[in-house]
Amino acid sequence: MSTTAKQAIIALPPLSTHEKWTRWRYRHRQALEGWLILTPILLYYSILFIFPVVANLYVSFTSWTGVYDSPKWVGLANYRTYLSHPYPLILFNTTLFALVTLIVQTGIAFLIALLLNEKVFGRGVYRALFYIPTLTSAAIMAQVFFAFISPFDGIFNAILKALGQPIVVWTISTGWMRFFIIIYTIWRGLGGPVILLLAALQGIHREIYEAAMVDGARQWALLRYITLPILRPMLIFVLVTGMIASFQIFESVLLISNGGPSDTTNVMLLQIYNDAFVNVRLGLASAGSIIMAIVLLGFSLTNMRLLSRGQAES
Repeated sequence: MSTTAKQAIIALPPLSTHEKWTRWRYRHRQALEGWLILTPILLYYSILFIFPVVANLYVSFTSWTGVYDSPKWVGLANYRTYLSHPYPLILFNTTLFALVTLIVQTGIAFLIALLLNEKVFGRGVYRALFYIPTLTSAAIMAQVFFAFISPFDGIFNAILKALGQPIVVWTISTGWMRFFIIIYTIWRGLGGPVILLLAALQGIHREIYEAAMVDGARQWALLRYITLPILRPMLIFVLVTGMIASFQIFESVLLISNGGPSDTTNVMLLQIYNDAFVNVRLGLASAGSIIMAIVLLGFSLTNMRLLSRGQAES
């Protein structure tokens, strides 16, 4: 560079603040536009998700009624409470309901999806009928269901009387109440898995089955070697998301047994609700929600890992 050019550069006047800001804004225009778009979303997410989670985590280490006093730090005392009666029983009930409901519901949903995938008369009506319980109010359906098991004027006891048998007080029987809750939960939640599995079945081309039948494959072979392998990603999705939903069982227990008799049908979400709004122990309720969140997070991570593995193998 010549001496004259150097002198010309040196002689340039310094940029004003406005010019510097204009150049900086031009260089970072895309980043500024991105942050401008993301800011409302980040504020919404922070206010409604991040802050409540952090606040809930803090409250779980305190003793607090939420009304009459300020939070008092108690450390891990709330979490240790979950090792004492009746919380281990509540955890057992939640796991029992989740596993039994998941296995039975998925099996029934798969069989119904196979039947609804066939060309039968009124197939659209049958599909709607299986999904109606999912759309109906849980409170209304629970009252209808309770009309069958009411201890003194229920339909089941009326049948027993007509047969000359003694009536059964269903509400004080742990085994029967667990059975009724599982049946109600399976019946009410059957529509979702049926729709998902049916959609996956309809995505299988008929030519695949026709080619296999030309080679002499029978129905069992078609199911084992064609249908199940193709449906594997959807089955994994239904199983893991169904497990997450089953662990969040609440309405059926609240409306049918309210956790009785003697907490033998109580579940985690109902206990969290009772601790927070009935017993006014927000610290204990927060600890329960953290434990529940960890369990559900584990199932969500398992879901993503199994789905990615299934897609890689397929």
